[in-house]
Amino acid sequence: MKYQIGNTGRIVVAKFDDHDDVLNNLNEIAKKENIRSAVFWLVGGMREGRIVVGPETDELPPKPVWKELGESHELLGIGTIFWFNDEPKIHLHGAFG
Repeated sequence: MKYQIGNTGRIVVAKFDDHDDVLNNLNEIAKKENIRSAVFWLVGGMREGRIVVGPETDELPPKPVWKELGESHELLGIGTIFWFNDEPKIHLHGAFG
């Protein structure tokens, strides 16, 4: 096991507009504000986009199964942002209903 102790730093609240690219905007916020590590929550609705609904089989590395969102869905999600080389990498788990 690996772990690290930290303190809560800045808090960013963002509201996305209709048709905004959520992951791209989170990426831009991380770059602009030099956010090197973060936990984020998403609450709201999404009408369009692509999500991974599971791996094709139980093997590593996993082959993702993609699903297009073609109608409105409520979203509750939690994710992380950590940098890899010179770019922020976003990892999100969400429930869509």
